Amino acid sequence: MAVETGTYISDLVATNPAGTDAKSTLDDHIKLIKATLLATFANITGAVTPTHTTLNKVGVTQSPGDNTTAPASTAFVQAAIAGVNAQTALTVTITSTANPTLVAGTINDLTYTAAANAPKLPASASSGDELYLRFSNSYYTNEVDRNGLTILGSASNLTGCPPNIFIGFKYINGSWGVL
Repeated sequence: MAVETGTYISDLVATNPAGTDAKSTLDDHIKLIKATLLATFANITGAVTPTHTTLNKVGVTQSPGDNTTAPASTAFVQAAIAGVNAQTALTVTITSTANPTLVAGTINDLTYTAAANAPKLPASASSGDELYLRFSNSYYTNEVDRNGLTILGSASNLTGCPPNIFIGFKYINGSWGVL
């Protein structure tokens, strides 16, 4: 039987050479295999070292919520950018009254200076709510009133807050966390 022909690996016939082929055609089969490998992988000039798992990811694109290292499609990247652009910025609030109730989504500069201040965190909060505050006074006895919720899982106010330092809070898992 004549040696098959082909240009790429996909052209090879898995059942060749047949057991009845002459031994003298073996070198032709080996040359064909080498030629199809070289044509199929024409740009490979060195060792290929990725694992089979890495190679299996080629052509696989990420979907939302996918934390793998699979390449991202244009649509995936555009959706991610749209998600970032849809976020709202925190609002800066300057408050000169004592013990104000703070609002989620704000940066609060508390300028009340007559005495230590004790602003209240929002009484109702949703997971992910955040706010920042700064005591613009000279008192080291400022505190943050938990307003019925917990701070770091504790049913106590945050006390001893120094002046002129921003303190961030984020509401997660039913409690205000300190950032």
